[in-house]
Amino acid sequence: MGGLTVVRSLCSIQVPLDIIYVGDNANVPYGNRPLTEIVTLTERMLDVLDGRKVEAVAIACNTISATVDILEPRSKMPLVDIIRPAARAMARLDEPDVGLFATEFTVQSGLHAKLIHNANPAVTVHAVASARLAALIDSVPWNEAAIREEIASMIAKMRRDGPVRTVLLGCTHYPIVQNVFEELAPDMRFIDPAGLEAEEVLRTVGISTAPAKLSQPSSEKSTISLEVITSGDPAAYRRMFDKLGIPPAQRFTQL
Repeated sequence: MGGLTVVRSLCSIQVPLDIIYVGDNANVPYGNRPLTEIVTLTERMLDVLDGRKVEAVAIACNTISATVDILEPRSKMPLVDIIRPAARAMARLDEPDVGLFATEFTVQSGLHAKLIHNANPAVTVHAVASARLAALIDSVPWNEAAIREEIASMIAKMRRDGPVRTVLLGCTHYPIVQNVFEELAPDMRFIDPAGLEAEEVLRTVGISTAPAKLSQPSSEKSTISLEVITSGDPAAYRRMFDKLGIPPAQRFTQL
């Protein structure tokens, strides 16, 4: 479900796009899996998209994005990961300490920290991993109490680790419950990188738009055509479309 936050950002920009969204719900969360499994499962999804002759692939998942160096040589399509544009943005904040909330695999990969440090060696990245939060957000029905408990625990660990004011939500699931992060830590700023990736996607397919539009939801009718290919239950997507304000998908296909 997490990648739908990137779809939400694309839908907020009034440009014509045809999106084929592949969600491997039967095998989530990827963030608790070993590298070989993540790559194998992702290649299956890439094969599906290659068969549909898409112009570019937005990797709307930080865990998969952490394997982009392995995937790029194997893909016939341009891959746009969510980590690189986010790292560039965090490096430009001019803050000596920044935070990262992400899955265990993403944190262990160290890619955010490496890219941020390469762009700005003065920045220290304080990372806190969660093995539970993505799965809790994917669960139906939601366990609101468990979600709040896990987020509170993550924030407490971050406060113990360093003087962090800005935290990157380094899992695309986390912006779905960004309001809970903000409620539990009103003194912190939480960054959703979906808009940054959406901007990169548009550049990749040759569409230019004002960056300001990426964070401004539009009330106009969407020019997005959306198809969902999933190994899970389409009903779960319909519920999440409503929650995120995404136009309903025109078609559902089984992965």
